[in-house]
Amino acid sequence: MTDEFSVESVYAELLGRAPENKMEPRLAPLFRAMDVLGEPNKAFPIIHVTGTNGKTSTARMIEAGLRAHGLSTGRYTSPHLSKVTERISIDGHPVADETFVRIWDEIRPYLQIVDDELTAVGSPGSRTSSA
Repeated sequence: MTDEFSVESVYAELLGRAPENKMEPRLAPLFRAMDVLGEPNKAFPIIHVTGTNGKTSTARMIEAGLRAHGLSTGRYTSPHLSKVTERISIDGHPVADETFVRIWDEIRPYLQIVDDELTAVGSPGSRTSSA
C-alpha cells in the first residue's frame, strides 16, 4: 500500500464519518472528544479565523507574521485543492503523508470511545447511515 493510498483511505474514512456537506452542528461530541484526547486544544495558543471570505488568506498572513517572529505554527484550512494534506500546515509546509496517517491511527480509538458513548445513549454518532 502506498502513502498516497493511505492518505486517501484516511480521507475516505473521515468523509464516511461526517461528509462535509452533511455536517450536524453540535458541540457536545466535540467537547467530549477533546476531553478523551486530553484537551489538546488547550496545549497551545490558538487564533481562530471566521467569516465569509478571505479566511485562508488571513490565516496565511497571520502565520507569516508569527513565523517572521520565530514562532512555530500550525494551520488548518479548508477545502483543499488537490490533496487533503494541504489543509494541515506545520511551519508553512503541508503535513507529511506519513504524519497524517499516523495521527489518524493514533486518535481513531479515542473517537470510537465517543461514538460508542453516543450510541449507548441513543444519539447518532459521527458515522453516517448507509441509506
